[in-house]
Amino acid sequence: MIGDRLIWLSLCAALAFAALAGFAETYLRAGGMGVLDGRLWGYDLAEARAYLAALSPRQTALYLGQFRLADTAFPALLALALLLWFRRWSAGGLRLALTLAVALYLGADYTENMLIGRLIELGPERLTGQAVATASLFTQAKWMILAACFGAALLLGLRARNERNLQ
Repeated sequence: MIGDRLIWLSLCAALAFAALAGFAETYLRAGGMGVLDGRLWGYDLAEARAYLAALSPRQTALYLGQFRLADTAFPALLALALLLWFRRWSAGGLRLALTLAVALYLGADYTENMLIGRLIELGPERLTGQAVATASLFTQAKWMILAACFGAALLLGLRARNERNLQ
């Protein structure tokens, strides 16, 4: 029963991610460039300036409005799904470590959102190298921590499946 609920929660998180990514690609792509949040390897001052300069006023409003609101709800949903899976498949110190990893992901994602929001508010002309480097660092950290969490979930899921098969 609980496993079914977790599967549904995970499916909801996956659909929310697809909707967020689809919204970003449809409405926030500017000058052939995607949103700063989605750049796995980060971005530099020139890339951030080019992207922000290419955003229309409507896109800027969407980025700071609807996209930012959705990008506040989605990480919490994803974190909840990961925490529940980790609670189901791990115990003791491993569970604590995985819980901390999810907390780090959530903190990195929310900090990244705040920093990118600040970059957008500054606009391309007033950006500083330090502001962009800090935001980019949090973007990269978010993706690395999330990859580690997904990797751990995959390994734990495979272990649980193998244990069921042995019984």
